[in-house]
Amino acid sequence: MPDAPPELPHHSADIFLTDGGTETWLMYKRGFELPEFSAFHLLNDKKATSAIREYYRAFADIAVTLGTGFIFDSLTYRASRDWGQLLGYSEEGLAEMNHKCLDLYRNIAIEAGLAHEHVVVSGCIGPKGDAYHSNKELTAEGAEAYHTAQIETFKAGGADIVTALTLNATAEAIGIARAAATVGVPSVISFTLEKNRKLRSGETLRQAIEAVDAATGNAPAYYMINCSHPVDFGPALAPEPWADRIRGLRANASSLDHGTLCQLGHLEEGNPDELAQQYRALKVAFPRLNVFGGCCGTDFVHVREIGKAILAS
Repeated sequence: MPDAPPELPHHSADIFLTDGGTETWLMYKRGFELPEFSAFHLLNDKKATSAIREYYRAFADIAVTLGTGFIFDSLTYRASRDWGQLLGYSEEGLAEMNHKCLDLYRNIAIEAGLAHEHVVVSGCIGPKGDAYHSNKELTAEGAEAYHTAQIETFKAGGADIVTALTLNATAEAIGIARAAATVGVPSVISFTLEKNRKLRSGETLRQAIEAVDAATGNAPAYYMINCSHPVDFGPALAPEPWADRIRGLRANASSLDHGTLCQLGHLEEGNPDELAQQYRALKVAFPRLNVFGGCCGTDFVHVREIGKAILAS
C-alpha cells in the first residue's frame, strides 16, 4: 500500500524548512562551474553529485534534529526547455534529469531518517528568462504554454507541489499558476523584490498577489518571497488579508542589491544569527508564515539558525 501524501504547508500550521542558495554554495563553497547557472546539470558528474548529496543531506539532518518538515527544492530551477536546450538536452533527456532530481530528494530523505509525512518533494521552476531582467515580452499565455511541459514532468515524477522561484512579473506568475492548475498539482508563487520594494515589472507585492489571485481564481496554494533581504521586503508587508497568502521566506544572506551581488565574484554570507532574528521578528508579526529557507549566499548554517530562532518564537 503506497504511503499517504504528506501534509502540505498551506494545510498545516507546522514549520517547514527548505534549502538555501544551492547555486552559490556549489560555486563558492565547492568550486564547481555552473553552465547557464544550472545546478541540475552537475548530476552528470560523480564528484559534483556527491557534493549535492552532501548539501541536501545537511538540510535534511537539521530538519530531523529540530523536528520540522522539510521541502526538497531548487535543483531544477533551470531545468526547463530553453535552459536545457542551451546545455544540449533533448526534451526526453531534460525530463529524465528532472525526474533524477526528484529521486535524489527521496533517497536523501530516507537516508536522513525523515518521516514520510514530513517530506515534501517540490518541483522547482525558475523564470523562462533571466530573473534580473524585466522579460516584458512574456505574456501569461506564453508563460503557461512554456512552463506546462516541466510541470507535467513533475506531475509524472510524483512531485507533491511545484514552486516557482524568483519571479519578477505577474504575467509569468499567472501563467505558471494556470498551468499547474490544469496539470493538477498545487503551485507556490515566489516573488523577488527590488530595493524600491516592488517587483522589477513595477507592481507592489500586494498588487502582484492580488493580480495573480484575481486572474487565476486564487489558484496558488500560497506565495513566498525569495532572493531579497528582510530589510527590503519586510517593510513591503502589512497586516492585511493579502499578506496572509504569504507563507514562505527564502531571503538572501546579504542586503546588497541583485546587480551588485552578481558582479562581486565572491560569496556574501552575511550574518546567520542576525538573519535568523530578522526571520523570527517576521514570524511573530505574521504568524501564518511557516516555510523558511534561504537564497543567494545562504546554506545549511543559515537555515539551522533560522529554524532554531523560529521554533523559539
